[in-house]
Amino acid sequence: MPPCDCVDRDLLVVKAIFFFFFSGMACVTPYMSIYMRHLGLRPSQTGVITATKNFMSALIKPLLGSIADKSGRPKVVAILTVLAATALHFSLLFVPPVPSAPASQTTRQQERRRLEEDNHTKTTCSLPGGVDRAMDLRGADDTHAQPWFSLTFWLVFWVMFTSHGAQWSSTSQVEAATYQIIKKKDDSTFGRQRLWGSMGFGLFSLLSAVAMDTFTDDPGNKTDYSVTFYMFLAFMLVSLGFLFFLDDWSTGPSVAFLEGVSELLSHLHLVIFLFAVLLLGAYDGAGDTFMYWHLKDLGASQTVIGINMFVRTVVEVPLFLVSGWFIDKIGHVWALQLSFVVFALNFLGYSLIGNPWWAVLIDVIHGYQAITWTAATSYASVSARDDLQAVAQGIVSATFYGLGYGVGNLVSGPVFHHYGAVGLFRSLTVCCLVGFVLFYLLYRCYGKRGVCTDPDTEEEDTAPMLVSAAVMPKPGAFLHGGSVTTEAGETLGSLRIVRPQSKQDGNEIRQFSP
Repeated sequence: MPPCDCVDRDLLVVKAIFFFFFSGMACVTPYMSIYMRHLGLRPSQTGVITATKNFMSALIKPLLGSIADKSGRPKVVAILTVLAATALHFSLLFVPPVPSAPASQTTRQQERRRLEEDNHTKTTCSLPGGVDRAMDLRGADDTHAQPWFSLTFWLVFWVMFTSHGAQWSSTSQVEAATYQIIKKKDDSTFGRQRLWGSMGFGLFSLLSAVAMDTFTDDPGNKTDYSVTFYMFLAFMLVSLGFLFFLDDWSTGPSVAFLEGVSELLSHLHLVIFLFAVLLLGAYDGAGDTFMYWHLKDLGASQTVIGINMFVRTVVEVPLFLVSGWFIDKIGHVWALQLSFVVFALNFLGYSLIGNPWWAVLIDVIHGYQAITWTAATSYASVSARDDLQAVAQGIVSATFYGLGYGVGNLVSGPVFHHYGAVGLFRSLTVCCLVGFVLFYLLYRCYGKRGVCTDPDTEEEDTAPMLVSAAVMPKPGAFLHGGSVTTEAGETLGSLRIVRPQSKQDGNEIRQFSP
């Protein structure tokens, strides 16, 4: 009996890397937008920083993936990127906050008038001078008096700009390694490896939030984020150690970066699929960045935010377990298409809550993102050759977390500032439904031909070409003596009968048997 994959050395190391890497990222990533708020940055500044870092990562991720493939040393590339990005992320702890400007008499009068005129949902806090001030759902706090291009802004901007893409590029490379290991074992177990990342992310997003509340001396003071940065550093160093134990997953010499990207993007069905991934990334980026800001405006503590993150990621664990079976049943396309519906329900729920605890219940359905990500990465894996695996995973990650998050944050920052959280989340709900219809029409009209990875695709459109188009049998062709001939007796070529099979080199194919 073959050994269980849970004790397989290679997959055990992969599980450990996913667990500790995502445990470390859970300590800082969910709280990065409210950490920028903690430093005194505005919503629009937060949106610009987040969008720019994601646009940059859209270039860095596939580029590093190509360097890993081209050099034949993906393990070394992954180790160096984790090391450099960890050091840069940790340096954010030492960025000084924006100096606070004293409120003038005119500003205080404007705040009193605004407090009287505000009729929508708000929380009240006390400002210096005894002025009660409304902090509405637009996230407009005392940063309106601060300079836009401050030292704090530029420090955070450049650190995030240089480190974000490198940090997550290593994840794409480990995912490419996981698919290579799985292919060798002929077993679809990606979800069972990746779920350990969700377990670590969910557990330590909660524990880091509790630690922040515990180590904050006075609940009335600003949250102490230093403990989470030290937790982040410890976990990243452990994941770095496990990377050294992972066998090199190089598949040999690869094509050049631009040539590899060009080859992958020459497939129209993959371009349409990536377009859907881009839309989902934009929606998810907008929601993730300002959802926690919104919960803070509703009076949520760090513990409430941590519980919210814990619930949404723990729900991913069973979904990662069944993701392969689910995608086999309904296909990659429908698995991704349902993501638009789930996101729409998520955002609609955010727009209706007045108590931050309701977000915990709403985010249960957010766990479907496990299936979203498995569908996206596995579709890219079966669409790419072995020597383009890291590039393919880099493109998917860059599309979702780079271009998608960048567009989402660039647009959502001003929308959140001017129209509030309710306006932002209801707009995202409508956009998700539009994206659902758009992806459905594009894929049904242009993306089905030449695709052989989905069970819901029609056979006449998806059967692979066993011979070139130039020598395909014409209408009326028949078999004779092992050759393919036309009615006129023209021999088109010989035919070799093969036994039917369902998989070859990790890609589904269809063959006809007599």
